[in-house]
Amino acid sequence: MAWMPKLLGQWKLVLGYIAGLAALFGVLWLRLNHLTPGYSPSEQATLQHSQSFMYIFHHPFNGPFTFAVRLLLLGGSKHGLLFTRLAATLFAAGTVVAFFLLIKYWHSTRTALFGAILFATSAWFLHTARLGTPDVLLFSSLVVLACGVWLKHTNSPIALLCCFVAACGLLYVPGMIWIIAAGALWQLPTIDRIFKKHLWIVSAGGLVFLAALLPLGLSIYHDPALAKVLAGLPANGWPAPMAALKHLADVPVQLFAHGPNMPEHWLGHLGVLDALTAAMAILGGYLYIRHVKLTRTWLLAVVLLVGGILVALGGSVTLTIIVPFMYMLAAAGIGFMLDRWETVFPRNVIARSLGVSLVALAIAGSAWYGTRQYFVAWPHSPATHAVFTVAVSDTINR
Repeated sequence: MAWMPKLLGQWKLVLGYIAGLAALFGVLWLRLNHLTPGYSPSEQATLQHSQSFMYIFHHPFNGPFTFAVRLLLLGGSKHGLLFTRLAATLFAAGTVVAFFLLIKYWHSTRTALFGAILFATSAWFLHTARLGTPDVLLFSSLVVLACGVWLKHTNSPIALLCCFVAACGLLYVPGMIWIIAAGALWQLPTIDRIFKKHLWIVSAGGLVFLAALLPLGLSIYHDPALAKVLAGLPANGWPAPMAALKHLADVPVQLFAHGPNMPEHWLGHLGVLDALTAAMAILGGYLYIRHVKLTRTWLLAVVLLVGGILVALGGSVTLTIIVPFMYMLAAAGIGFMLDRWETVFPRNVIARSLGVSLVALAIAGSAWYGTRQYFVAWPHSPATHAVFTVAVSDTINR
């Protein structure tokens, strides 16, 4: 219990984290069951796929989401469709925590707080986090990087074992194998060092890793074509080269200007990033270009490039795999701007406080825009009403 005095000595920080988590779940759970007039066919399909744990052995992709929904359904199927959304919010909350920890480790606590608020109140995050489909698992690329940072920071065999467990689950997500591979290469020296010192726990982690991947391996063995789905590649043939290049060019256009036409996930053709986030992401990109020798610069570049290619190829990978990293760039841009401001006013407390206050107001405005777009404009759109037509009474029994 030696940690208790230290914890009590930081009670303000602990209360701050508790308040932050409460606010996060407040946003995630507000009107979760009643925001839309019904549920979407995709959510109903997700519920149907979660009626048995054995479904994972026959259709393993997005297995962690299926498993989570099935666990919730053990409490009763009356609110089955709601449970699909609840499962999505739990995964989304984990990604926000991973986002915060990554930015805190790479930049500062203040930058991490501002960035996490910007990310957690963005319209794309809310659309993905509160929809009962496995698309939320694409946010989990943040978890891969967070595990890598934890492993590098602690050199702990327990951390490596947790990384094995996380990788087991995320390998079931189409396209995530590339992110995991990039993370493994990034931390290869650390993994090798821990392996030499703690052979037993690494061996145990390897056995757990192989056992957890059994359903996935069996499915690919029976149908080798599923390997393409696992890699996030199109299952029904490759697109023409010019079409793929056009789709690749559409990725930044959708992020910054003209969003995709997806009434289930988005409102009209609004750009995915609001004006503040777009500007800060560009500034963050400039910061990372200035520090091109940093390993994390290359890591983020590889993740964004791979994610963009997978989206352009038209498989099951969506823009969701890219969006968190755009907000990481935005957070870096915010931190860079505040650092430059405080360099200009190193001792003027009033000027320094004014700069932080203006940034906080800008982030509050962005949060207001994102939440209002999701909670007010989108539910009242006729296109949204045309998609969310599945009534709660249509829930199938266990």
